[in-house]
Amino acid sequence: MKKLTLTFCALFALVVVAPALYADGPEPSSKEKEVMQPAPPVCDFYRAHEWDLSIWGAYAFAADTGQFNVPNDDPFFNPNNGTNGFMETDVTNTTQLALLGIPIGPPTVTEPANFNPNEHVNIGRVSNNQLFARDDTWGGGVDVKYFWSRYFGAGLEGVGLAAKTNFAGGGLVTLTGRYPFGRFAPYVTGGIGFIDGGATLYKFFNEKHNPPNPTGTVTNEREFWTVDPVANNHLRALGQIGAGLEFRVTCHIGLMADFTWNFVFGQDDNHTNKFHLLTEQGTSTVTTIDNLGILPTTVTNTVVINQAFELRPGHSSDNQDFGMARFGVTFSY
Repeated sequence: MKKLTLTFCALFALVVVAPALYADGPEPSSKEKEVMQPAPPVCDFYRAHEWDLSIWGAYAFAADTGQFNVPNDDPFFNPNNGTNGFMETDVTNTTQLALLGIPIGPPTVTEPANFNPNEHVNIGRVSNNQLFARDDTWGGGVDVKYFWSRYFGAGLEGVGLAAKTNFAGGGLVTLTGRYPFGRFAPYVTGGIGFIDGGATLYKFFNEKHNPPNPTGTVTNEREFWTVDPVANNHLRALGQIGAGLEFRVTCHIGLMADFTWNFVFGQDDNHTNKFHLLTEQGTSTVTTIDNLGILPTTVTNTVVINQAFELRPGHSSDNQDFGMARFGVTFSY
């Protein structure tokens, strides 16, 4: 009887305890256990041994602004024409009708084409700035840098600027120091290199003649003044200092903005502007015809010499310094 009672008690305990033991189901095998993945590390926005490629646009403005007032003067003068204030003397062919040597009626005046060339004479500099030929302009450039540490790097920079009717461009070797914190990195930069091109505005005196008629003479002339750029086609040294800020949008893409001041130098005083004396010589002819045919026709020839001082631009590096604000994007690897 006791054995039967113990058997029923054991079965009752098994019925009560078993559901509790297996309420959560069987224990999963080791292959089915969930593996917890560690969180990915936060990227380092500024790294040592980093290559940076920056592409930027720029607004540049000249250190020397404004223009000179060059008057509209005829640069030619006759050194022997003192009575008329050294004014230019025209080379003409004049036919005068006369009666017994007394002129009658207005003379017929024409100009010999071979003594009146079309003139284009530089009479003075107009733009104070001698790089852009204006006060400001737009441009752009690219630079590549290698940072051997998080704080210092060296690189190459190319810059191009839209000078008036002539491109100005150059290249520099640069050194950059930065101080990264988070996504930001303020920096200072400097470089040395070269620049070429650009232009300067000058005023020109122009004299144009109508094509000669069948007799080989010119019927009239036209004088006018123009302001034209003269290209600077020679290398000058270029120095640069500046400061800016970079912001990394991702680990490999950033935005940059900075300001640089650029010094153009290297040309000596032997290349400054010079004036050159132009000399034009011709013969004015006056033909007098007696209307009655009593007196013989007379021909009088007078040598005419006109001179002018023409400005010949030199290769100076003066008045070419400029500031430049740059905005662009950086790709980092």
